[in-house]
Amino acid sequence: MMRLTREQLLVAAGIILVLLVVSLWIVRPILTKRRMLAAKIEQSEKRLQELISLERLFQQMKAESGRIESNLSQRSGEFTLFAFLEGLAGRDGIKGQIEFMRPSVKQLSDKHQEEQVEMRLKGVSLERLIPYLYHIETAPEQIRVRRLTIRPQQRNPSELEVNMLVVTRKLSGTGRVMGSKEARLEITRHYALHRRAQYK
Repeated sequence: MMRLTREQLLVAAGIILVLLVVSLWIVRPILTKRRMLAAKIEQSEKRLQELISLERLFQQMKAESGRIESNLSQRSGEFTLFAFLEGLAGRDGIKGQIEFMRPSVKQLSDKHQEEQVEMRLKGVSLERLIPYLYHIETAPEQIRVRRLTIRPQQRNPSELEVNMLVVTRKLSGTGRVMGSKEARLEITRHYALHRRAQYK
């Protein structure tokens, strides 16, 4: 077995020490920096994909907004959500089930208003209700049912009590909006008298 001399041991120790120093102070920092750089590149790529997705979503929303704006500008100046819902109820055969309709308007911006109608149907069947809701949601006038609650009546579970809030947008200053307190009272009174006459 070959034995190393003192000088050879010192040289070997020096080489090992140099390798450790190179590993700790040069190689390891380089590898760490490369890992950090790779992580940053991956993070940047993810952010870029997110920005691309946001840009695509923005363009879709812009196109949708333009389509809605075009539809609103083409809508008749005499259009009111109240008249639309009442006329539709007549065509779908549930006008007699309207207990009340309360129109209102909310200013969204200098250019847009939101027209709302809160309404209640009483004693309506599911077979008549479904087409009515479908015709509201598919109307070209950009009308939506924002809130809907349906309860069966105690005396006859096949007859439903329906409360809903229907909304649409309209351009400010176009047409008339039935939203005053007096109009709401008059409309509610009208339907109350209509319902009372039905049960006499």
